[in-house]
Amino acid sequence: MLRVVLPLVIMIWPASAQVPGDPLQQALALFNSGKYRECFDIVSPFVRQNPNSGAAHKLLGMDEYMLGKSREALLEVQRATELTPDDPDAFYYLGRLYFSADNAVAALAAFQRAIALDPSSVRGHNQLGQTYEGLGRPADAERAYLKAIELERSQLKASEWPYYNLGLLYLNSGRSEASMPYFQQALACNPAFPEAKIKLAAALSNQKLSNEALKLLEEAVKIDPRNAEAHYRLALLLSKIGKQEEAQEHFALFQKYRNP
Repeated sequence: MLRVVLPLVIMIWPASAQVPGDPLQQALALFNSGKYRECFDIVSPFVRQNPNSGAAHKLLGMDEYMLGKSREALLEVQRATELTPDDPDAFYYLGRLYFSADNAVAALAAFQRAIALDPSSVRGHNQLGQTYEGLGRPADAERAYLKAIELERSQLKASEWPYYNLGLLYLNSGRSEASMPYFQQALACNPAFPEAKIKLAAALSNQKLSNEALKLLEEAVKIDPRNAEAHYRLALLLSKIGKQEEAQEHFALFQKYRNP
């Protein structure tokens, strides 16, 4: 299954275009605070009253996705792209929906359109990289991640995701040493990112740097005590260095959390 890593936060309009008291803006605030049912209760009637609002269809679609209505979500976001064909966000979210449905070919077309409309989009290039990975095109994925990283350096708020994804691409292809600087940069952007700690620990273990890997895994389980992979990798490492009793404890926690 294709992986999705970026969180869903929607921007309907730029800040200068926001209208206080607007129902759609109220629904957007609810969506971005995780109140998806409350958002639906506002945006659904708004769409019925304003059927030609691309922004409303986009928000309704993503809200329906978060409520588990994948088919309805796809139809709404497709409609948003038809109503607002110059909206890069609409195509980006369409790509996200196709990507989550393991339709990498359709996702690729949507992300390419989003980037054509907004070539400076870090998240667009990052998701393009993931889509290329899903299509078995690692060289294209690497170029997309590197482009996202190049663009990310000019952003006010740093994003850990392109660094993490490029590091993971290198790690999964057996290039542990090459992956480490990217996991380290991901952690520089977000020090409390357990997945980056786990993957950096894996790369360090492959380089026989067990002490450094052990510290990272211990930090990861403190940040996310229910992370099955963190417990599994920590158990393996503890077993390797002769701490069998501690290893068994983490193997038990791995079994507990692997299928929540």
